[in-house]
Amino acid sequence: MDKFLYILFVAVFMANTSSAQIRLYGKVTDTQNATVDMATVVLKDNQGNIITGCISDSLGCFNMNDLTSGTYILQVSCIGYANYTKQLKADKDISVAIMLSRQDIALGEVVVTAKTPLIRREIDRVVLNADKLNTVATNFMDVLKHTPGILVQDDDISMLNKGKIIFLLNGREMNMDMKGLVAYLTAQFSDNLKQIEVMTTPPAKYSAEGSAGVINFVTKKQRNNFIGGNAANKLSVRKSVYDDASISLQYKQNKVEAYMNAGVGFGTMQSDSEKGIDYPSETWNTTNNMHKSNNYVVATAGLEYLATENLSLGAIFSYTNMQPDANSTAGTSVLHKETNRQLKQYETNTHSNVNYNCYNANLHYTLANIGKKGRELSVNADYLNYTINDKVSLYTLHDESLSYKRRPENTIEIYQAKADMEMPISKGAVSYGVAYSQSKTDNRTRYEQISTGQDLDDHFIYREYILAAYADLRLKCSDYWDFKLGVRGEYGKLDGNSIKMSQRTVKHQFNLFPTAYLNYNLNEDKTFYLSMSSRINRPSYVDINPFVTYTDAYTKTEGNPNLLPEKSYTAELGYTQGDFSVSASAMWKNHVVASYITMDDSHKLTTITSDNIMKKQMYSIDASYYFDRLSWLDSSIEGSVYTIISRPVAGYDFKKTTNTSIFIYMNNNVYLNRPKTLMATLWGQYQSKEKDIVGESKSRYRVDLGLKYLLLDKRLSVGVECQNMLASPAKSVIFNQDATHTFESSPYRVLKVSLSYRFGKNLKIRQSRFGIDSERL
Repeated sequence: MDKFLYILFVAVFMANTSSAQIRLYGKVTDTQNATVDMATVVLKDNQGNIITGCISDSLGCFNMNDLTSGTYILQVSCIGYANYTKQLKADKDISVAIMLSRQDIALGEVVVTAKTPLIRREIDRVVLNADKLNTVATNFMDVLKHTPGILVQDDDISMLNKGKIIFLLNGREMNMDMKGLVAYLTAQFSDNLKQIEVMTTPPAKYSAEGSAGVINFVTKKQRNNFIGGNAANKLSVRKSVYDDASISLQYKQNKVEAYMNAGVGFGTMQSDSEKGIDYPSETWNTTNNMHKSNNYVVATAGLEYLATENLSLGAIFSYTNMQPDANSTAGTSVLHKETNRQLKQYETNTHSNVNYNCYNANLHYTLANIGKKGRELSVNADYLNYTINDKVSLYTLHDESLSYKRRPENTIEIYQAKADMEMPISKGAVSYGVAYSQSKTDNRTRYEQISTGQDLDDHFIYREYILAAYADLRLKCSDYWDFKLGVRGEYGKLDGNSIKMSQRTVKHQFNLFPTAYLNYNLNEDKTFYLSMSSRINRPSYVDINPFVTYTDAYTKTEGNPNLLPEKSYTAELGYTQGDFSVSASAMWKNHVVASYITMDDSHKLTTITSDNIMKKQMYSIDASYYFDRLSWLDSSIEGSVYTIISRPVAGYDFKKTTNTSIFIYMNNNVYLNRPKTLMATLWGQYQSKEKDIVGESKSRYRVDLGLKYLLLDKRLSVGVECQNMLASPAKSVIFNQDATHTFESSPYRVLKVSLSYRFGKNLKIRQSRFGIDSERL
């Protein structure tokens, strides 16, 4: 690792000092400090003859080498922006910060001959051209469904072979719960989305926590002197009826930009599941029916102020309140295995009142074009507060008598701050930054009554302190070769304190996370790429809390304060050509945390706990393709074939397993008229069996069918969708030396009717008495 840091330091030093020729370099941005890629940069002599030229890259950077002394004219142009011209005198290296102003262009009849690909491979990410899907998409969620490697189903967003996803909006983290995030993305009209960036191996700039991917939504700049928004509603019928509604508003006038988004839910949802335990002499079968309300309120508001052309300030506030009451009835029958005679029967009724509140406040500051090299500084500060006050009642009937009333309470406070600096250099860019976060989780559980007479009251406090620093170096050596190296260092102090049990565990950790990326571009349409990274997954406070919680008369859970963090290492090699991409990847994980079951056979008591019980390797071949060659059809298809090898660590008597699985996913739009305003959607996926040393999940499939109609110049969208039109049950098995546990949830069919409407108007601007255009000031 020391060698890696040394090489990185030398590379940065050489990149800043190794040019002996006169060179012209800089960065192209717009008036909102957003980078402008694909801008044409031309250098002419005094007679107007072109000397040289180039195109700005994804960072907005450009570079021209081997210039001689003299006077030049620099011209920069890009579709949608006013042309930029500047005279330069070159007698030494010149750094130029170029700011382009947006310009509305009225086009006559245009014949388009070039085909813009949906997918573009950048050095450390895949970029989806959202403009290409805006003719068929209504909101951000619609566009996300076509993004390679992203799964959107049942109001949830996941990434293939990844854990938690980090969501960004224009490079800034969106600290929202999934409910709030889905409501926000559903209310944002797709015309406002420029592109989606997907990072399967995130660079050093982002937290190394979890086996996460990163999704960045890059929006277009709002129209000036405009107020508008989008309203959406989705009614769902699934044995019962529930409703989700959202609205967004946007306002911009000169230097002030504001936005607001709100969502609300009503109704109830129902789900059914089954559980079985197969003992040597007995079989335990449980059927569970749950009714859960869909009560929630989410809201997000933001304000941006462009103080100068280079300085902007902003604030974001979000709030989530969820109060889903849940009632479940679980009936259990115990049968003798040989005679099938019923030995025992009992029913467990659980009622819970959930009161969940989350507050998030963000302040951010951006200063662009600092100094001659056009550095950019961004600073973010966040405060998050989660408060959970629940009431849970459980009682059993017939052959068992367990009952209790408990009040779990959680308060989580998180403070975060980070500063990032980006600096263009010859043939590339350097970025570096620091981040600090601290969190405190105060978890209390009080039992008002419990029939067993046990003292199960609990008080557990968990504190986490993380200090991080990173540096990234990107060099574009030629039109063909592009590489990026980075390293992130994180120091963590993890403090778990069980007040009730007088048991405290404090751990200090320091880890380095190197990242490396290499692209070889045959041309604009064909790219080979290689990436490598490492990450960490620290145990949550729930996993390390050592106290015991009963979920029914024969099942309890307990934490493990001795858990170690998981560490993972990933390498990926791939090729992208237009809208087709294929890759091969390998991942190694140490100290994998997994839940496992132990049995007290004499009392038939099941204990569920977690530990670092195995090592894992995964080897995968993935492919994706977006097809739009037919005027009446476009289709995004992706598949994965992967092998998981899991081995137990010392002290656990599990068998090594090797399992190969297949995953196939597709999303098709079939257009039923020429203007593409009436379309049918066919969505489906298939997942074969997965297995590791502790259990397996059975193969499953699912097909959804929808119909959408766009009206009023596509401002109004009406849709009908049948989810799980064809579907298999979700089954999983957990192995144990004394018994086999089987879990199964029944497929549910949901009919959804959705409606969304976009609205807006231009604001009237009062002119001054001298007729000066106030928008230009």
